[in-house]
Amino acid sequence: MTVANELGGAASRISLRWADVFPGLEDERRRAEDYLALDLRTPGVRFFVGRNGSGKSRAAQALAIKAGGRYVSTDRLTGIMSFASGSGTNFAGKYRGVPLGEESLKEAQAMSRAYGGGEALFSMHALHNQPDVELRTRAFLRRALGRTVELRENAGFLDPDVRMNGTEYSLFREEGHGLRELIILLVETYRSDWQLLVVDEPELHLHPSMARLWLTELSRECSRTGRQAVVVTHEPTLLRPKQCGDLDAVWVFRPGATPMQFSTAVRSDDQERVTASLTQNPSLVSLLAFSPRPVLVEGPTDVAALTTALQRLCAAEIVAQTDFVECGGAGGVAMWHGVSRRLELDVRAVADLDALFSPEVQTEMDTNPVVVAAYDSELYAVDPRTSSVVRPLVDRANKEGYDKNPKGRAAWLAAAREGVEAQKGGKVRAIWRDAGLWLHPQGTLEDVLGIDRKDVTQARRAAVEAGPIDDAALWCAYELDLGGDLELLLLSTLERIAHGIQAAQGEDMNAVITTPIGSRPSAGALVDVTPLTPGRYRLTVKTPDEFKGHYIEFDRSTAPEGMTLIKPTALSGDHSNHSETALM
Repeated sequence: MTVANELGGAASRISLRWADVFPGLEDERRRAEDYLALDLRTPGVRFFVGRNGSGKSRAAQALAIKAGGRYVSTDRLTGIMSFASGSGTNFAGKYRGVPLGEESLKEAQAMSRAYGGGEALFSMHALHNQPDVELRTRAFLRRALGRTVELRENAGFLDPDVRMNGTEYSLFREEGHGLRELIILLVETYRSDWQLLVVDEPELHLHPSMARLWLTELSRECSRTGRQAVVVTHEPTLLRPKQCGDLDAVWVFRPGATPMQFSTAVRSDDQERVTASLTQNPSLVSLLAFSPRPVLVEGPTDVAALTTALQRLCAAEIVAQTDFVECGGAGGVAMWHGVSRRLELDVRAVADLDALFSPEVQTEMDTNPVVVAAYDSELYAVDPRTSSVVRPLVDRANKEGYDKNPKGRAAWLAAAREGVEAQKGGKVRAIWRDAGLWLHPQGTLEDVLGIDRKDVTQARRAAVEAGPIDDAALWCAYELDLGGDLELLLLSTLERIAHGIQAAQGEDMNAVITTPIGSRPSAGALVDVTPLTPGRYRLTVKTPDEFKGHYIEFDRSTAPEGMTLIKPTALSGDHSNHSETALM
């Protein structure tokens, strides 16, 4: 299968099935289902983004194989750093460079098939044999880094030198991985013998600015020659779409789910607003794609207030991993909240109370099935649309003479302390909060902070002191809490150890067991086994520290669901008659 044939005409749309990406998948029906379809007729660079283990690299490699493209793996340095000439303890003394000639290419092919990474050796051969590739690569390094690479041959080996500020040294023996990585990426970019280039994590060992400059070269080559490239990346600076149309090139991967093209999550009537939003905040999409759980806010004053409050309330690591994303107003907050929800991204959002009465925000929230279901189950709404649900609030605000606009109605609701309407307003706010959108009950952010205008400096000063902003800030804070998962996994392990002891009791009812049975050797480092009464045992946790001393008790007839992890404070002097307090 040649590149030209596979990527020409109607075949430019490449489809992958689940079996292509996950060949070990056992579900036969799932194996036959479509996983990813990519239209490769349009020149340019496409991006695969998503968390580790979401299938990006698998899909990229499968795509390169099926489309006949070139795949540059994360092991790309293996081909030049793992040859026999460099084996042994004295690497610097024994490594002679990249072997030249047909035999070395055959060896690279064999190594690539067996271990991956053989493409690096091909890259160095291209640098040596293709003058145009060499000149372009050297020009980039000279302009971007002020370094010159001289290709030198020594007894059948390519052993390049690097020159900088009058100093000369070996690229392979005395230079770090970064420059080697960059040279390989540049060579692969400037080569002419590919139609589709797939690069996995180009940012490895590179400064973000170098990765960005390389991407510019790749984009330029694709535009100049009409070729296509796919980049698998975790580097936020590489993903900076400037308009809605650029989102066609971004694919979001989620574990266990089919990838989604970012643009499919944007409603057609929002495309112009998306472009305006990206113009205002070019890093918006990268924050959505790469933050642990981004928080959408209206503008810089919100960021200043919430960040300042978080710095006072939370540990530095929590502040560092809570990212606020400016969306340019409540409408932008709602729009990007909807996009994120459709992409199944974990996000939260904060807006002023007037968002409740904004038609564009209402329309977006009405597309959320969680909100619609809550209107039905909690408010018994005959018409489960926000405009209908809040109609009594609007009527009341009008009756009491408030301005007939979202801000005026929000001012009335913020001032309402009692009555059916106030209760309904609180219910709707709670429904939206449960769906991921916090509305300030006090009205505007200025009302929350007690300041007279939207001003970053005033917001920071006000948020230094404890106040209502704290509730919103704590709701936004992101912390990866392992406690619940640790407890579940620990209890599951204890149940397996207990099952081994129960099985041994079944074979010998008189046995007295003091160590784990039928478990991994490390089980003894995890728990102590203590016989209590004939046939009854206690497993006491030794590690991890936060669960040290917790225990379970069981006998031969105890079912797994009856094994409860108990706090050490529940221990009493009588082991056979204790108070079992479940771990909360």
